[in-house]
Amino acid sequence: MRHILTISKIALIESIRDRIFSALLLFLGLFLLLSVYISTLSLGTVARFIENSGMLGISLVCLMVTILSSIFSLYREKERNELYLFLNRVPRHTYLLGRFLGASYLIAIFSLFAGTCIFSLTWIFGHTIAFELFWAVYWAILEFTLLIGIGFLFFSAGTGFTLNSLMLIAVFVVGHSLTEAIQSFVGLGVLGNRYHLMLVKLVSYLFPNFDMFDFRLAIVHAEPVVIGQAVIATCYWFFYLAAVLSLSAAIFNRRDI
Repeated sequence: MRHILTISKIALIESIRDRIFSALLLFLGLFLLLSVYISTLSLGTVARFIENSGMLGISLVCLMVTILSSIFSLYREKERNELYLFLNRVPRHTYLLGRFLGASYLIAIFSLFAGTCIFSLTWIFGHTIAFELFWAVYWAILEFTLLIGIGFLFFSAGTGFTLNSLMLIAVFVVGHSLTEAIQSFVGLGVLGNRYHLMLVKLVSYLFPNFDMFDFRLAIVHAEPVVIGQAVIATCYWFFYLAAVLSLSAAIFNRRDI
């Protein structure tokens, strides 16, 4: 455990010192400023617009952090031969878990920072105190740490950075489309093709269902989050992530690097 925490700390410090970290912070700041400016021109409620665009900003910046910082750092470490330095001192699964924990810290930092900024902007310009925005921070941490775990699985399987990035984006898009796809087939009833429905259901079991973490409408409309749904989504995240990381460690241990 001590080695995992040490590697996670090193990964976090390296990520913070990287210029990508500053660039992503700048992107987030400009995005939020643009949201505030557009909200003053919108015909709707200013607070609601800031909340909507702010949560979109959290998703965008966390996706960029996942690919450009968390996953890219793995490949950069391998190119610099720093990976072999670690693997000579600690077991491979320890290295993977440490890197994953460090990447999770980074997602948590960006999510919490973005959530705090959106809360402040909503309070200042929208004259609304929206504590429910911090639920969006929680769901973003679950969603993108799970996506990072999948990226680590692709890395363990030996895929290149470009292919890994494209597959992660595909998984992200598919993961937000599964519920709608299944509902569309169910809505067709007898007119739908049952084999296509079976295929979609099979894909839904293999791919992560990111719709389980999407409570954006409930947050914008200040509706209380059902605790039962939150517990189910958290358990889903835990078991799916545990399976992905276990599979990543098993593949990484057997692979010839």
